[in-house]
Amino acid sequence: MNDATKTLSIIAVGLVLLAILVQEAFAAITLSGKVPLGSAGLVILQANKMSATTDTLKFKFSAPAFNAGVPYTLNFCIGPASNPCGLATSYVVVVPVGHEQLAVVPASIFTDNVLTVSQGTKVPVPFAVTIE
Repeated sequence: MNDATKTLSIIAVGLVLLAILVQEAFAAITLSGKVPLGSAGLVILQANKMSATTDTLKFKFSAPAFNAGVPYTLNFCIGPASNPCGLATSYVVVVPVGHEQLAVVPASIFTDNVLTVSQGTKVPVPFAVTIE
């Protein structure tokens, strides 16, 4: 075998190994802010009207430590914009201050539903949501 053939063979084997060992692409976004006062809360994700979506979304809901004067919890809700937390079909995750909770939902849930966060103190409190 001449040098050019050896080099091409090494490159071909290297490319095959790269194709086998390359990990799947990974993406995540973190949204954070303060939950305003009031029972309506804050809309984090709006309905997207994309019914053909088949992927799965992973959420990490966080209630960062904050001195609100009282212990509190955050309610992360997925449901219709008119009442995201109060229906039997609503998906509700309750996160106490200083904790995190995980949730895995089909992306199609946002065809007609929104993701909101709400709380019950008299001061705005922080939240964070990581979506994969």
